[in-house]
Amino acid sequence: MDPPTPRQRTAGKVAAALVAVEAVVVVGFAVFYLVELALGQGQDTLVVIMSVVTMVVFVIGLAYTALGLLRRHPRAQAPAIAFNFLMVPLGIALLPLAAWWVGAGVLALGAGVVVATFSMGKLEER
Repeated sequence: MDPPTPRQRTAGKVAAALVAVEAVVVVGFAVFYLVELALGQGQDTLVVIMSVVTMVVFVIGLAYTALGLLRRHPRAQAPAIAFNFLMVPLGIALLPLAAWWVGAGVLALGAGVVVATFSMGKLEER
């Protein structure tokens, strides 16, 4: 197996950084939900708690994926691509529903991770 080119290494670092940003954003949403619950603004406590638990699971998965991309582990590409292929239609759906920059940001983030992950090249088992 040939060693990765500098471009492929840079693409891997970009993909890892963008996935880490996604994890941080999801942490922010989880904290927001918990603050809303603490202030008594949450509609249903069980729904809020289960939403936060789901977000924590996603944060763990995204953080692990970001670490795998950074280390160029071949099994990190599939979850990064799968999660971010789902971000693209979400960004498109948000364009008419939220501020334009929210939808455009989600769309750009999802597309950016997919492009960067593909640009890493095929990663082989070591």
